[in-house]
This record gives sequence, C-alpha cells and structure tokens, in this order.
Amino acid sequence: MEQIFKTLTQLIKNNDNIFIMTHQNPDFDGMGSAIGLQQIIHSFKKNSYIILNNKEKNKSLAKSYKLLEEKAIYFNYIYKTKTFNMINENTLLIILDTHKKNMTEVPELIDKTNNVVIIDHHIKSKDYIKEATLSYININLSSTVEFMAKYIKYLNKTIDPLIATLMLVGLEIDTNNFRLKTTKDTYEAASFLSELGADNVLKQELLQENKDDYLKRQKLIEKSYMLNDNMALCIADNELYESKDLAYIAEQLLQFENVAASFVIGYLSKDTIGISARSLGNINVEEIMAKLGGGGHLTEAATQIKNSTLKKVEQQLIAVIGGTK
Repeated sequence: MEQIFKTLTQLIKNNDNIFIMTHQNPDFDGMGSAIGLQQIIHSFKKNSYIILNNKEKNKSLAKSYKLLEEKAIYFNYIYKTKTFNMINENTLLIILDTHKKNMTEVPELIDKTNNVVIIDHHIKSKDYIKEATLSYININLSSTVEFMAKYIKYLNKTIDPLIATLMLVGLEIDTNNFRLKTTKDTYEAASFLSELGADNVLKQELLQENKDDYLKRQKLIEKSYMLNDNMALCIADNELYESKDLAYIAEQLLQFENVAASFVIGYLSKDTIGISARSLGNINVEEIMAKLGGGGHLTEAATQIKNSTLKKVEQQLIAVIGGTK
C-alpha cells in the first residue's frame, strides 16, 4: 500500500486542477473520505474541488456541510452542473468509494481528463473504469475511510477534529457499527481518527434522526418476509426513500434469527427503484446485485433500476436469487 500512497502523493503534487468525486447519493464513507483528502491536498498548497449534487438528500451530510462552513473549516466544493467548463485534459480527477463510471456523480467528466485516480473497497465489477492512471480497489478494506485514515497516518499529517468525526461516522456506518467487514486494521483506523480528535458526542448528534422516520422504517420491517430459509425481503411503499433508509432496514433485518442475507426494495426517485442488500458473509450479495446491474461488497451491495415498478423489481430479484442458489 505504501507504493500507492507514494504514487497518489506525487499525482497530487504534480497537478494544480484537482477534482474529487464520489458516487451518486453520497454517504459518509465517500464524502467523509473526500473532505479528509481535500484537507490533505490543501496542506500541499494545492487547490481542489469536491463535486456535490445541489439536491443533497442525506440530511446528516447536509448538516455536516453546514457545520464545516460555520466553523470556517476548509471545504471547497462545486455543484456538478458547473464542473463541465472547469475540468479539462490536464485535470486530476480522484474518484472515491466507487469504480463504476455510471455510479459516479458526473460520469461524463471521466472522459474529459487523462488523469483519473480510483480508490475503492467494493468488489471489482466488469464495467470498472479502465482508463485510470492509478486504480486501487481492495475488497479487504472495510471502507474508503479506512484507506484514507491509513494515508493520513502515512503522511504524518493531521486533519481537523470535525473532519475526523465525519470520517469516523463513515467507518461505523459502512461496518454496521463494527459488526461487518471489520479487521484489526479497521479498529486501528477508528483509533487513529479518535487520536485526531473525532468527537463521539458529535458523531451521535449527526446520526440522530426524526422519530417519525424511525417509526416509519420499523413499520416497513414488520412487513418483511422470508424469501427462503435464510433470506429476508422488505418491499417499501410508493413513497420516496433515501438509499441510507433502505440500507438501514436491510441491516436491521440481519439481527433476526435465521436471516443470513436481506434485501430491501424502494423508490429513490419517481423513476428509480433501489435495492439494498446485506449479508452476514456466507451469502455473496454483491454477486446477486451485479446480475441486476449493481455491485458492492460480499456483505454489502446495491443496485438501482430505472422505469420499473416495485412488483417487477421484486420478481427480478426473486428470479436472480433462484438462479444463484
């Protein structure tokens, strides 16, 4: 990994036009890593932009952006609609927490530059970005935050405690509070972020949720049913949900007896249905989601399907699971 760190550092030092991008519907793993990386780039006296969607759906992330601005912590972002005139063939584009072009916030940007860096922890899919200058995809990592914490430690640099907190939130969410994909390196990354000043009280505040939203999810969990001896499925109603809501329900279903894998289907937008999949490790949910156009990790995966219905997507999933067993 040291050689990856050296190459990444040299690429940053050699470029003045740097953009950082994560996946659509960003989460704390991708965005926490992006903000941490930006502070490191800034320490090299380099400017960079984090590409955001100006219709942020994740309320906790939106709260984090506001905190960064209130505390005047370096956080330089640009909305994706304004990037096209600023990115060029001499731009360094760093993509975090995904390696699939169609899952990035602005896929069109990848073709506009010759320098692309990919840092990800999901299982490598067939449609990975092939034109990368540097590609590091390691499924043994719990999260992209784990990589970024190692990188910061390697550089012997520090980041603001608030940013360390955001990264710790991402680490905990991606491991389901250290219940999945957790190794000694994961704990070491969490310990290092604590040394940098990650605030556990603030972390809990950022993850606080609306009571009505919580009760709504619990009602959906009650509607779930067993697909077979070890897989649970929950079908949401026709309302719109955030991807993190579907993921939360999938993680909750794993706590029940005999559930080794779980799937949750719900609308993310009027024309997009999402499936969130989770596993204890004996069932490869990435393989299942890949057959439906998605991807992810052995224990954590997802996909999005356009212009369909909940019933049709349910039938597609059942057909794939039938062929997987």
